[in-house]
Amino acid sequence: MHRFTQTISIAGINPYVTVPMKISKSFGKKGFIPIKMKANGHPFLANLVPVGAGRHRLYLHGVMRKKAKAQAGDRITIELVHDPRPRVEPLFKPLGKVLKTSVLALRNWKNLNPSRRKEVNRYLNRLKSDEAVKRNLVRVMKYLEGRGDWFKSKV
Repeated sequence: MHRFTQTISIAGINPYVTVPMKISKSFGKKGFIPIKMKANGHPFLANLVPVGAGRHRLYLHGVMRKKAKAQAGDRITIELVHDPRPRVEPLFKPLGKVLKTSVLALRNWKNLNPSRRKEVNRYLNRLKSDEAVKRNLVRVMKYLEGRGDWFKSKV
């Protein structure tokens, strides 16, 4: 288990902490490193993100910061350990149903790289309202049928 305290910085709109070099080096890897962590004592799964020269950042999304009661400019205590288990995001069930309605969309879904499928499923699995689900399923289908950009399409 590694432990450190850092000030939360911001890159663009993304809050993060810089992982001390000795911790980055201890993993013996330069790429993304899956971890189990605690932010001010609250547990999360995350990834250390490579930023060059063997260094890593740990991005802190809104839920992490809220539970840790820390924002940009605050000091936060991080405990982390390598977590080699694969991160699986289940297929969003309504997406599975609508994919069956379009051969093109299903083929393009299967051709997406695994990280993009995981990203789309993660987003859809966290939607709260039926309206948001419907709106975003339309966006995904447009994207998969080549009629829109997932990030820019509006319904």
